[in-house]
Amino acid sequence: MSNRVRAIAIEAVTHFDVCCSGQHVEIGYLDHGGKPGRLYLSHASLGSLLLGLSAALQETAARGSAELELACAPFLLDWRLTQEGDDEVIVLSLKATNAVEVAFRLPRPLALALGQALRNGGAGQRSPQARQLRLNS
Repeated sequence: MSNRVRAIAIEAVTHFDVCCSGQHVEIGYLDHGGKPGRLYLSHASLGSLLLGLSAALQETAARGSAELELACAPFLLDWRLTQEGDDEVIVLSLKATNAVEVAFRLPRPLALALGQALRNGGAGQRSPQARQLRLNS
């Protein structure tokens, strides 16, 4: 087996499918020549990919126009708060109009700060802990 890295230029994503065990996800695509292909990712790899893609999407939007940045931010359709174990962690689930749902674990101080910012209108506010995520840093 070669140690050479194989670059794949994906032109279009065709489908997503979860295997029956729930342990892997299949992502179908068409390459730049129109040839179909499939990627198989473990659950852990999928989580890493989602975080990396989110950061890449934010960075490409930041380098583009304001319209591109807004296009990358779908409208929030629904949200849910749940308690995780003790009172020190709250899970915030957000569902977007594109049917994407993400969940975040919020330590109590961050949850309180977010609630306060929302109560005050929140325009341009960021968490004191917030930092810009940069790819390849």
